[in-house]
Amino acid sequence: MIESLAHRSCAGLLAVRKSLASEYGCEPMELDYEIKLLLFLAARIDGETNFAENSFASAVARIIEWSPTHERMLESRVLAQPSYDLAALRFGVLYPSWGEQLFRLAAGMTLADGSVRHDERLFLNNLAHSLLKGDVSRMQVILDRLESGEADIPPPPPPPVVKENLADCLAALHKLSGLENVKAEIESLVGFLEVNKAREQHELKGAAMSLHMVFSGNPGTGKTTVARIVAKIFSALGLLEKGHLVETDRLGLVGQFIGHTAKKTDDLVNQALDGILFVDEAYSLIAGGENDFGREAIDTLVKRMEDYRERLIVIVAGYTEDMKRFIDTNPGLQSRFTIHLHFADYRQPELVQIFKGFCEKNQYTLSEEAEVALAEKISQDLLAAGPGFGNGRHMRNLFEKAIRKHAVRLCMRKRDWTKEELSQFTAEDLAWWRVATETTRSIFPVAPCENSSVKSLRCAQRIDWTARAIGSRFRKQSRKYELRDSKAHVLPTRCGSGWRNRLASNALHP
Repeated sequence: MIESLAHRSCAGLLAVRKSLASEYGCEPMELDYEIKLLLFLAARIDGETNFAENSFASAVARIIEWSPTHERMLESRVLAQPSYDLAALRFGVLYPSWGEQLFRLAAGMTLADGSVRHDERLFLNNLAHSLLKGDVSRMQVILDRLESGEADIPPPPPPPVVKENLADCLAALHKLSGLENVKAEIESLVGFLEVNKAREQHELKGAAMSLHMVFSGNPGTGKTTVARIVAKIFSALGLLEKGHLVETDRLGLVGQFIGHTAKKTDDLVNQALDGILFVDEAYSLIAGGENDFGREAIDTLVKRMEDYRERLIVIVAGYTEDMKRFIDTNPGLQSRFTIHLHFADYRQPELVQIFKGFCEKNQYTLSEEAEVALAEKISQDLLAAGPGFGNGRHMRNLFEKAIRKHAVRLCMRKRDWTKEELSQFTAEDLAWWRVATETTRSIFPVAPCENSSVKSLRCAQRIDWTARAIGSRFRKQSRKYELRDSKAHVLPTRCGSGWRNRLASNALHP
């Protein structure tokens, strides 16, 4: 009887679980956690669990095909919770079909010992309010059908996937700043795929081509954004049924014990089927050496790329040199990743356009003086940039700093602001870096000297110490400004002369 009740309670559960994982990118582990949590709560709502309730929970675990290790992990996570709240069933609340499946399991647990007690009915009423949108009549139908063994109404199907338009996708690609070589490569690929599709329509043999890609370049160059657009382009061309993008990194692929990595990688691949799996910083999978679980993730991924070559496209991304080493570690990667796109660092005009794009999106404008200050600032940053320059992310950080400076400037002057004042950046909002540099230089009457590593080090130490007294915002700019010159600069003072105390006092009390 318990086994039969468990099967009726789980009717449709596996199908909805698979649909949420593959079509909406829900993590299977999180869905299983909601199942385990709900069974835990439903069994203990009227006190301690009994034999019938334990048997029902075991039967559900067998139907879902949980391994003993997987079930122990879920149980440990449930027991580790400091408190229990129905708000933890977030997927059940978000997706009505999953919410109904969870309610069916709870109802089955309350019926496992033969009847629904008063406390259990109150629990089901509260659960129906969260998972069934307060539909008490639907709750009663589910209880009656589970108890009688009648066939239940199937859950509502998930909404259909929206078809992408190729012209809109290409327009979104061309709207991005810079990346001319990337745009040209993708346009070339789109042309090849369109011709291939036309050949097949005329019963001509199409050319086989691996569509797995390597995106290489520094951070902030638009790799993730382009990957999303590529997914939509492939969906519009009919190559991918859904065209969604599942993003992950080493943390999402590599497990903590033997056997866990293969399952995590499989789960992500299942989520990405009929779409694109985007692995950021993929080179980190080989960072742990030969005995690291990252190698297992690579091997599993290569196998699944072959198994689902008609339904899955994988894009790996990272720094240029690191990605070369990553591809060379496995012959299967070399033969499958045949499309390599390099994302070059943005130039100064392109970074200006990116900043203006942030302004337009957030309803800000730039005065003429602000545009000049912005161009000057970006030029200085590019000169001082190292190999990890943030590109577009750096522009976003500058934009956020400008917003804060703009707000401080307005609040310090008056309160009856006009629409133009609230929406326009001035040169003052973008000139905080110039104030810091000029203030630091005015404090230090520097004198040029010959290049010397010792003097350069002492210079940096002295500048840093005094800049702390002035304010932390000056410290970074002082180091950048004074040490960027081809000749080192030192203060014309001797140790023990009290210059630190005098400068700090002057800076704090001008």
